[in-house]
Amino acid sequence: MNSKQKYVIAVALILIAAALIWWLGSGSEILSKDGIWVEKPLTELDKTLGLKPELEFHEKFILGLIPHVAVFSGVVGFISALLFFIFKTKKTKEIQ
Repeated sequence: MNSKQKYVIAVALILIAAALIWWLGSGSEILSKDGIWVEKPLTELDKTLGLKPELEFHEKFILGLIPHVAVFSGVVGFISALLFFIFKTKKTKEIQ
């Protein structure tokens, strides 16, 4: 393995690790979401009356594993494998 191949592998691993860290930081969801449901806090009167908490929809993008991170990791893996074989050194045989 030559230095160009090592560089390709290092860059690919860094990009994939960064995408996975971003995915973990945004909630580790399998599918992407464009918002979340948040419960409004209940007052003491609401609790006494036995009411259920109301849900509010907040628009917030949450990165998903399957549509974004997995596709990005697959593209990075494919491109790095292609570059790995392109940068392969060709050894020539000596004629005796």
